[in-house]
Amino acid sequence: MDVEWILELVLFSILHWILAGIVLNDIANRKHVLGGHKAPWVIIVIILTFVGSLLYLLCHPQILGGDDER
Repeated sequence: MDVEWILELVLFSILHWILAGIVLNDIANRKHVLGGHKAPWVIIVIILTFVGSLLYLLCHPQILGGDDER
């Protein structure tokens, strides 16, 4: 295996888990999520890795700017 490829994979994994931590924290603190159920969002974020976190951010854009819903 190429060392650059392994380094990219490790950095991508670290980035995913940082983003997933932020998203999972938001899901836990939010009263309402799109679709009305938190469990499917948690499963999507964990199983679909980086894509699940980005999908959540697209559906809940106020996570980065703050909101009055909390």
